[in-house]
Amino acid sequence: MKKIFSLLTILLLAGVVTAQTPDARKRVIITANNGQQTVYDVSKLRHVSFDKVEPVTASIELLTAAGFSVKVHVTVPEGCSRYQVAVAPADEQVGNWAEYIQSHASSELTASADVELGGLQELTAYVVAVLTYDRYGMASTVSTLAVSTVQATDAELPKVGYILYADGSWSRRMVKGRTPIGIIFSTTTSQDDQSRGWRHGYALALRNAAQQVKWAVTPAAHQVSDHYTSSDSLGFQTDKDGYAHTMALVNQGTGLYPAAEAAVAYPSAAPSHSSGWYLPSSGQWFDVCVNLGGLDATMPVVGKTEGYWNTPQVVTNCLNLINEHMSLVGAANYEPIKVSSGDYQWFWSSSESGDQQAYAVFFDQDQLVVEIAAYFKNYGFSTNRVRPVIAF
Repeated sequence: MKKIFSLLTILLLAGVVTAQTPDARKRVIITANNGQQTVYDVSKLRHVSFDKVEPVTASIELLTAAGFSVKVHVTVPEGCSRYQVAVAPADEQVGNWAEYIQSHASSELTASADVELGGLQELTAYVVAVLTYDRYGMASTVSTLAVSTVQATDAELPKVGYILYADGSWSRRMVKGRTPIGIIFSTTTSQDDQSRGWRHGYALALRNAAQQVKWAVTPAAHQVSDHYTSSDSLGFQTDKDGYAHTMALVNQGTGLYPAAEAAVAYPSAAPSHSSGWYLPSSGQWFDVCVNLGGLDATMPVVGKTEGYWNTPQVVTNCLNLINEHMSLVGAANYEPIKVSSGDYQWFWSSSESGDQQAYAVFFDQDQLVVEIAAYFKNYGFSTNRVRPVIAF
């Protein structure tokens, strides 16, 4: 009887009610605030009490507004078991705020606290929203506050080598409590990516998405991308539109372009206003090698369609620097790129070089070169890899 009584006292009704049940056949039907009905057998009880649960409402106060983040203070009343905080662009049409917060929450807390929301665009209006839960864990009310970011200072801007986090923020050193997802390798995005709202830069994933996968399942896969880089002067260096190429590939259907599909399916979290993960272009791999790996931007080229670096210890030095940048997140949070003496690894790009070939970057400890060159799309050897990137 005590168990039944305890269960019934946690139900949500508008007031305090006492139900007498002299007739053993009587039942109580409760409609909770989620719209679902539950039937309780009270035939063995002489007295049932229902608890009155008041809505719990949070208050939000803006503390600071920066170029890419805002900090607010959330105050919750007694009776609030937990709350979630999310932020949305002011011009975004949010139909159901409770559902939006549950799917986009950047934090979940149990007590009043200061909350910083990062990964925002400068000079942009946003809405900070808080969903509270009552003492029985049921969603209660939504509170909102209109805020705006300001002009970013130089100190706030992302830099090559900084850590990118799942909430869209970045930092020079690892910040406790945040989830690292990549290392920034460029702070200049393509015109197409800027038009999509990704103006901060590109970041390299901390782990591989796949290995021993083909670019395409057939050797004569037709060219899909708009960029035929081998016909351009040094196009393999300047092509930064990996996102557009990847989307052109995966939109052809499932199972046709395994490398692109593996990049898009990379399981690491992505900031809500980013591109999501994709297969980098040849030019983005060029930026990784130059900006993170320390290689010379004036690489020797062959026929304007491929290029290489062959300075002493070039593979070792390049990979050591790339891995050193990734090591900022801690050994447990990244997968280093390692190539043994006499061996090689190569990573697919999304850039094509005609119907049958696509570009890849090669870290070759046998020939002692780092090379960006085109290879047959249906090559899927144990030495090839997929390492995604993200635009933000």
